Amino acid sequence: MKCSYKLAVFDLDGTLTKERSLWEFIHKSIGKWYDLAINYQDQFFNKEISYEEFCRLDAQVWKGMSVGRLKNIVEPVPFYDGIDPLISYLKSYGIKLSLISSGLSILSDMVRERYAFDYAVANELLYNNGTLTGDVKINVYFDEKAKWVKTIMSRYKIRGEEVIAIGDSMGDKEMFEIAGFSVAFNPSCKELSRIADVVVNGNDMSDIVATLPF
Repeated sequence: MKCSYKLAVFDLDGTLTKERSLWEFIHKSIGKWYDLAINYQDQFFNKEISYEEFCRLDAQVWKGMSVGRLKNIVEPVPFYDGIDPLISYLKSYGIKLSLISSGLSILSDMVRERYAFDYAVANELLYNNGTLTGDVKINVYFDEKAKWVKTIMSRYKIRGEEVIAIGDSMGDKEMFEIAGFSVAFNPSCKELSRIADVVVNGNDMSDIVATLPF
């Protein structure tokens, strides 16, 4: 069967990983979630602080941590089964793969290398001499992924109808609205399920293959 799609755009946290937020995963791993960082999340969702301030406060919690320790914390993040078969299927049709994550580049870089993605972008924790400074470079706002989809489309000369988007939360809504075909994988909200072309629930991402229109 001929495939008219040329690009697959993935969310990362909660889509490829079972953890919906790497930020939260790190906080919990060092015992800083329930007594501290969860308050920043509540303040952001209550519109008491900006997204920039939310990210800055989170990053400040890790100030002074070595990059090596951070990598050791991040490496055990659990991934869904079936990623390899899904990726292999998409690549067999010559589809380029990209990650757009409002999580952290320390994980997106690992995924890009592990699965040979063509493009990946996420937020970056800044460091000096191997130690986190408590600062963060925000590249991807959680609900503003459209500009990155358009950047990637422009880079590879791809049209919206040639894009597949795969995500799990309302932060992926803009990707779905641009894409010619969208998959909500274990969606966390009803609205994303409503706008997705298909909804797939389960622990195996290879189940997505059967829902693709090629």
